[in-house]
Amino acid sequence: MAELNEPQIELVSAYIRQHGVASDDLHDDLLDHVCTSIENLIDGGSSFEEAFAKTIKLFGPGGLKQVQQQTFELLTEMNVTMKKTAFSFGLTSTFLLLAGTIFKLLHLPGAAVMLVLGAGVLALIYLPLLLWHKLKESPSDEYLLHISGFVGLTLTTVGVLFKIMHWPGAAVMLLGGISALAVAYVPVYFFKKYKTSANKSITLSSGLVAMTCLILVFGMMSFNRSENFNRGLSLVGAELDASATRAANNAALYAKLQKSPESEAVKSAVSTAINRVEGLRLHLIAETEGISLDEARAVETYSLTKQDNYDIPTHILFGDQEERSANALLGVLEEFQGEMLQAYDPVIRDEMEAILPFDFNMMYEFRGNEMDWVTYHFYHIPLSSVISQLSKMQLDIRNAETQVLLYLLSQPTASGPPSGS
Repeated sequence: MAELNEPQIELVSAYIRQHGVASDDLHDDLLDHVCTSIENLIDGGSSFEEAFAKTIKLFGPGGLKQVQQQTFELLTEMNVTMKKTAFSFGLTSTFLLLAGTIFKLLHLPGAAVMLVLGAGVLALIYLPLLLWHKLKESPSDEYLLHISGFVGLTLTTVGVLFKIMHWPGAAVMLLGGISALAVAYVPVYFFKKYKTSANKSITLSSGLVAMTCLILVFGMMSFNRSENFNRGLSLVGAELDASATRAANNAALYAKLQKSPESEAVKSAVSTAINRVEGLRLHLIAETEGISLDEARAVETYSLTKQDNYDIPTHILFGDQEERSANALLGVLEEFQGEMLQAYDPVIRDEMEAILPFDFNMMYEFRGNEMDWVTYHFYHIPLSSVISQLSKMQLDIRNAETQVLLYLLSQPTASGPPSGS
């Protein structure tokens, strides 16, 4: 196959330039196309001049300038379409994120779906389209600016979503996103603005303010403080567990009562209540952390990774599984307190009922809303607080058990005064 020499290629290139083609990309494409056509015609027996003339005629009456005009019109149309598409996706993601945030604040259903869709459209569609558009219309020395902005915004968006949804990895993505913005995007952006700015002092101060804001946002994330705060809550739960374990040492009291019907009834009621509370506690840990019941039984409270998650505990306690619901727990505790009252003399039951640990008829007020016992203690409460409350319930059950056993032990002494009196 014939190949054009360097002077011939330069001649073709000069002709394309002289006939109205200003775009470098279009010039290179046309040069390649024209040279290939000329080489094919030369292979067919034509001279270079004849092949060149025949090839130019193929572009029609308007020549190469018309090709450029049609190309620009096509690119402009594509660019407008691309901008409209990007705008539509940006508007959609904004609407979904705003609606999801409002639904989340009002605890309405569908919030999680809207937040995930909104962040997904923003991070996976809108931002890549915006990056592609910026890279095509910007000079090569601005590529770092646009790429670092894309990486920073994408990681920050996904990190915020993971933080809201209590998914693992949120802190790493937020740290990466803010770092990309602070280390690359903001310095490069304001450096370019500074070089072309008429008022350099204002531009410099604006850059410093932007950097300060990013540093403040990073500081407000307070990863270490949040970890210590969760550890403090977990410590409360761990101490309650330890207290409940110590309060369970009532074997000596049961032995002195010699398996009386009253003491056996108390023992059965306490065992049922303790086991139900412990079973619910382990189930909540296992489901929220995504581990097995055996792992939940062995895990330390302070080592839980999703202590601030309230969606899963609320779904379990107020979901369709009646056995694991908060109302089922309420029934167990009501039955327990009923058994405890039966151990007391009817004359003092009213007084003893007043000092039992659970008052299920009490109504609570929170932010202007009246709540019953179940809703106040378990609805939209983080896992760490739910576990602490269940541990406290176990401790209250054990304390009520000890109180009843001491009362039962006191009865023979009270009914039979010492001799000689």
